[in-house]
Amino acid sequence: MRLIIHIGTPKAGSSSLQVALDTNRNRLMEQGILYPTIERATHHSGLASGLHVPEAMRDIDLRRNGNDPALVVRKTEAAWQSLADQVSSHNPETLLLSAENFMSIDDFTTLREWLARIAPDAEISSVAYLRAPVPNHESKASQRLGRTTKVRLPGHLPWHSRLIRWKNIGPVQLRDLAKVGDIRTDFLEAVQAGLASKLSMPGRNANVSLTGEGCIALQAAMMNVTSDSASDYVERSRVWRARLAEAEAALGESLSLRRVTVNPAVRWLILDEWHDEAVALREKFDFQFDEPALYDRAEIDKGLAETGARDLGLAETDALSRFLANDQTAALRLLAHAAEQGAVRQGGFPLSSMKDGLRKLLRKGAR
Repeated sequence: MRLIIHIGTPKAGSSSLQVALDTNRNRLMEQGILYPTIERATHHSGLASGLHVPEAMRDIDLRRNGNDPALVVRKTEAAWQSLADQVSSHNPETLLLSAENFMSIDDFTTLREWLARIAPDAEISSVAYLRAPVPNHESKASQRLGRTTKVRLPGHLPWHSRLIRWKNIGPVQLRDLAKVGDIRTDFLEAVQAGLASKLSMPGRNANVSLTGEGCIALQAAMMNVTSDSASDYVERSRVWRARLAEAEAALGESLSLRRVTVNPAVRWLILDEWHDEAVALREKFDFQFDEPALYDRAEIDKGLAETGARDLGLAETDALSRFLANDQTAALRLLAHAAEQGAVRQGGFPLSSMKDGLRKLLRKGAR
């Protein structure tokens, strides 16, 4: 049996791939390929959640389990047992697993034990899709606002050290998301030549984000929201996100809206943070992003100096507009439209009171 594990990375098309695999479970099985069902999800995050040390467990996994790391571990054990039962029942030629939180696991000893149980003689390999540092950072802005108003500061992830640990499990293939086109077709063709043409492909964008202007507006809106709990914040953010998405659709033709785009200073700060990591990936895995400046220390230092990036004193409590090159005026118009529509739906909220609140809200967001 072959075992192919898709290990991420975050913001690199995982959801689109997982939805496609989930949609085609039966057709895959007809080809001798098992994409198992774990906790009725489209992905297999449940297999990885409990393979992290408690302090590294994801907030979402802890919240769903009463902030009890031991319960997270027990659910992960149950997920692996479910996988073992499905493999025993179907006896597939190929087993596919997909979860982007596989990338960050700590407990490789337990992983090896489970792999030895479910597929003792399997040919194991893994594949990771990587998104270049700047677009990766930009793509996380909308997602982060779903749980906090704090801005993600430029930083890097220790991908190469994590990938080295996966390399000890079996061969690791790295793929540049910008070069592969459709991640679904790329992955499926790697599994079996001609496989993509035999399957039904759902819509490509499983996760749709707000524009940069919409993100600026969302942060400003949520700065004025008092939440009693993390779940309350998430729900309120969801409501505002939906309103702003409607505002983007309604005003899009009259406004200059574009995807989240960091300003030049922040771009250089991101490249500065990622330089050593990118060089390590190139040296250890022969993988290189299509971003020449990322590998040029002198050019990065020049960019930092010319933009004064190191002197900005950016903080995660700053307004998102300090980080982005997106249109602040358009963001405020989106916010005003969303607030007005929300007031109407909630029934007769005085317009003057809404405008007073909006002015206070905008002042907070613009600081």
